[in-house]
Amino acid sequence: MAYDDKFKIRAIEYHEEGNSIRKTAKTFGISPNTLNDWIQQYRKGGEFIRRQRVYKHKISEDMLVEYLEQKPDACQSEMSERFKTSQSTVCRTLRRYGITRKKR
Repeated sequence: MAYDDKFKIRAIEYHEEGNSIRKTAKTFGISPNTLNDWIQQYRKGGEFIRRQRVYKHKISEDMLVEYLEQKPDACQSEMSERFKTSQSTVCRTLRRYGITRKKR
């Protein structure tokens, strides 16, 4: 969950008024570790660093298209064995690239 900077500063000020980290964290409904990270970031430069999540796709579109050209009737369980991943990952990947698997 992303918190806005005003909320973070308000929590830090509440802590600096003499309240403990645990009490402050409980009051604001956050983890003590999160509050501690915010305090350290605030003391270093006053700016809060937002972490960017990077998702690595296990199956690229090129690999998937190439495999389906070789084996057009392959089912998801066969694809999951080939790419060493779960069937749900195969399903999400097919949906992401707009590839339908209707039998003809």
